[in-house]
Formats: sequence, structure tokens, C-alpha cells
Amino acid sequence: MSKIRVDAQTMAIAHPTRRALYEALRDSEEMSTVMLQESTGVTRYHLYHHLQSLESNELVENHRNQGRSRWWRVTTQIDTQAAVAGEAPSTALPDAAKELLKSGAEAHLIPIPSTATDQIGAKKAVEEIATAFGVELDLPFTFMPNGILIIGPPRRS
Repeated sequence: MSKIRVDAQTMAIAHPTRRALYEALRDSEEMSTVMLQESTGVTRYHLYHHLQSLESNELVENHRNQGRSRWWRVTTQIDTQAAVAGEAPSTALPDAAKELLKSGAEAHLIPIPSTATDQIGAKKAVEEIATAFGVELDLPFTFMPNGILIIGPPRRS
């Protein structure tokens, strides 16, 4: 089975909390950690976890510390809507899936609510389906689905 591959920045921005943080920063010149926490409602621990991910993928930077405040700003501009909508590089879909879609296959997207419980449940369901069909599925521990895309063969007339 082919793996869906995307660049690291697209993967980082796919998480709803990181996307919200990035968009808040993109829409302002800079924000302090406290301002980001207030705008997103994320706990301090989770806030730093997500900011570190954005920083390691060169999307934001902590550009100055003033007293105990850390100030953040965007370093790389990306279109978050396009990234999340799958308008990543054309290599994001396996060739077999591209061919099915070109031939008129039906595609159905099952959106997964952004709660951690729903995302974990969806990930476990996909892993169980893969096991039942003998498909080796190597999802990273941190992978949380935003949706499940189902592609069926084209209808025969």
C-alpha cells in the first residue's frame, strides 16, 4: 500500500490547534505567548508543544524575549486552507488513487470532528480495518485524522 506523503510544513499545519496558532500569528505582526493562549484557549503546556512544532518546521519563530514574555511571529507564509484541502504537492496521493479518480471513481470524505477522542477513535478504526485486510499501515504515533477518504471503483454503465 502506498503511503500518502506531504511536506513537513503541511503536516504541521494539518493539526487544528497548530493551524489556529499559525493563523492567529499570520493575521498579526507578532503575539506574545499569553496573547496566543488567550486567542486559542490552549493550555500553556500544549501551547508550547504546538509552537515548538511550528518553530521546528520553520513556520514561526520566537524572535524576542522581553522580561518573562516570549514574542512570536510568522517566518514562512503558507496558504493554510490550500494545505489542509490537500492542495499539497501532487505526490500527496498514491498513483493508484489518482488513476481511480481519473477513471471516474467515486470519492467520499468522512470528516472527523477535531476532538482528540474522535480522532483517536478514527485512527484506531482505520488501523483495525487495515489489520482485517492484511494491509501493513505504518501511521506515526502523532497522526490524527481530520477525515477519512474512501475511493470506490467507477460505476459501470
